[in-house]
Amino acid sequence: MNYQTQINAFVDYFRNAESSKKDHKIGVEFEHFVVHADLSAVSYYEKQGIEDLLKEMSKKNWKAVYEAEHLVALNNNTAAITIEPGGQLEISINPFARIEEIEDIYISFLKDIIPILNSRDQKLLAIGYQPKDSIRDIPLLPKKRYKYMYKYFEDKGQYAHNMMKGTASLQLSIDYVNEKDYIKKMRTAFFLTPIIYYLFDNTPYFEGKIAAQPSMREKIWSSCDSDRSGIINNVFEKEFAYSDYAKYLLNMPPILTQKDGELIFTGDKLLKEVMTTDKKEEIEHFLSMAFPDVRTKKYIEIRSADALPYPYNFSYIAFLKGIFCPKDNVDQLYKHSLQYNQKEFLQFKEDIINNKENKERDNLIKHLISLAENSLPEEEKIYLTALKKIYNKYGKLKNKTLANIKAGKDDYLDWCILTSNHSLND
Repeated sequence: MNYQTQINAFVDYFRNAESSKKDHKIGVEFEHFVVHADLSAVSYYEKQGIEDLLKEMSKKNWKAVYEAEHLVALNNNTAAITIEPGGQLEISINPFARIEEIEDIYISFLKDIIPILNSRDQKLLAIGYQPKDSIRDIPLLPKKRYKYMYKYFEDKGQYAHNMMKGTASLQLSIDYVNEKDYIKKMRTAFFLTPIIYYLFDNTPYFEGKIAAQPSMREKIWSSCDSDRSGIINNVFEKEFAYSDYAKYLLNMPPILTQKDGELIFTGDKLLKEVMTTDKKEEIEHFLSMAFPDVRTKKYIEIRSADALPYPYNFSYIAFLKGIFCPKDNVDQLYKHSLQYNQKEFLQFKEDIINNKENKERDNLIKHLISLAENSLPEEEKIYLTALKKIYNKYGKLKNKTLANIKAGKDDYLDWCILTSNHSLND
């Protein structure tokens, strides 16, 4: 395939994914750690480990998915459960228009999994990084994709392996109506990433010690692989359109290709050198191998938040829904973002994340919460209550755990442990 044909293949895919104005939905991926009572990691391989947990779950309303002899995923009509490289457990919920629909499915998942974990004296923890173990003690999941990625990252960024085995996140996806809408939402989403990294920082620990960085997630991703993670180089320099994202992908090593269901390691070869087909499954594989703060698939995926416990995870969903669903909000924030070029945005990001006292950040956070609250349907405004309370008291989520530690509380992380009987009053 020549270069222009390759670009066109991605552009056509993005165009075919455009959503109608009346069909705006959000999709969510919740990641978690499964830990023992002492907060040490439960591995995939151990007795009553992650694979055995999936086997127990498959006895409920979940269909098992195997790779070779290993059980690596589950799915049903509304969600899929997958396992990340270090055993992190993720549930991806199908896109829905109403937050309550997503919540019902998530709570149902908790009711399936928590009794099993309780019987084993294990916990489901929503936090940004493994609280106790070092990644050197966490075995890699037995998937070829992860094996090839781990090999490729050996000579890349300082924290590439930490990203794979140590982190957990909360990722939200929004639709785009057309290319003009895509351009505005992509830039706006990137513009908001410093606020998301700051406000939804839930990583008090890194490699078994108190995290030294203001946002450990941002530090990990900016020190992972400059070809595929963090900010896209020219996203603030012009109108970043479908073809620009295609060029970004094509000039990145995909690490591996997929042919007739088989994965082939391609190392440092660029995608434009190895792409030979425009088959949908190939396109989707290549899209999955890029990890910028905001990613394009059939939707725009916002990836800067740490994993959050209930009900703060649903505060985050409501926060972004309220910001992105009304066109007027996107127009307002897009216009505001136009005052920054790439260099200026990077300084803005640095100031937002790292300055302890920042009136611009505090004013922007308050404005965004207000913007979201005023835009949500009346019955969804309640989801923002938990966020407003924790922001007013602690400034950001991680600070609640740090305050608990400073106060000498033994149960300093209990608020991040999921149960099967959560309510919005938690």
